Amino acid sequence: MVYLDAFYEEWDTHLIGAKTRLRPQPMPGDLAMRLIAFASRKLYGKMFATWPPKVRQALLAKYATVEPQRASAQERSNVPELRDELKAWGQVPDKPLIALVALGIDTSMKFLMSKQVLREITEGKAALYRPLGDSAENGQTRVLLDARHSTISTDAPDVVLQAIDDLWRRVS
Repeated sequence: MVYLDAFYEEWDTHLIGAKTRLRPQPMPGDLAMRLIAFASRKLYGKMFATWPPKVRQALLAKYATVEPQRASAQERSNVPELRDELKAWGQVPDKPLIALVALGIDTSMKFLMSKQVLREITEGKAALYRPLGDSAENGQTRVLLDARHSTISTDAPDVVLQAIDDLWRRVS
């Protein structure tokens, strides 16, 4: 398994500040969702700038719209429930894994959180994912200082591909 800065149920174990603890997030209203979708065009445009025009346009038409943004907001709205559900399943299976940790700050987070909270999240995430990598006999954690959660695969494509290749070589 290659984790791309994936949610890990031990978040509250390592991020203990009042502003970093998991809590349900309210769903934005329709106007806010339309503004988020509009703003996402610029983000996705940058992410896919070097992609073939036909592919880039198809991705923008699909993801820079209200529905995918609403789905993302719904995912964030029940993170504590997701944490509890994952914990109920028990420990991460002892299978080969590489956890990639993105410590860069997403653009939206810069607007929504103080520098202190962002620092706490960065430090906490670095500590959070080490035990995940160590939980498997063939596990490993790799920290990406400049990659961001939302754009890890486009911020560090070579690192992501290398992790997939390294894991594939371990299991084949």
